[in-house]
Amino acid sequence: MSQTPPGGLNASHTSVQIRRNRLIFLGLVLVLAGMVGFWALGPYDTKDQSATLKAGDCFQNIGTDKEAKTKKLDCSDPHADYKVLKMDKDGVVDTFSCSDVPGTTGSLTQSGPGKWFVVCFKENDEKGK
Repeated sequence: MSQTPPGGLNASHTSVQIRRNRLIFLGLVLVLAGMVGFWALGPYDTKDQSATLKAGDCFQNIGTDKEAKTKKLDCSDPHADYKVLKMDKDGVVDTFSCSDVPGTTGSLTQSGPGKWFVVCFKENDEKGK
């Protein structure tokens, strides 16, 4: 036969202990809610702005060479590495869209449901001025 130790199941907690436990629980809930909010919304800098680019805009690639994500910047910004020469909203293949654009040194092609476009760009000459 087992016995419950003294103060076991019917132990009473002081109001200070209850308050402390509630504060710890509330703190954990707030940290968890903050983490979920950050994950869902994320920092603004990771949003791809490629679809909003137009000729004359400058941008920085905040993604990778394989999966580019652009951040539109003022052309004098030291991080504005590229300048858009042409935005072809109906473009599908960069070689067709950018072949007639003088000065093009690179292109960005995006495809997906309802999102097909090609951005023709060059190195930004105004960077850091």
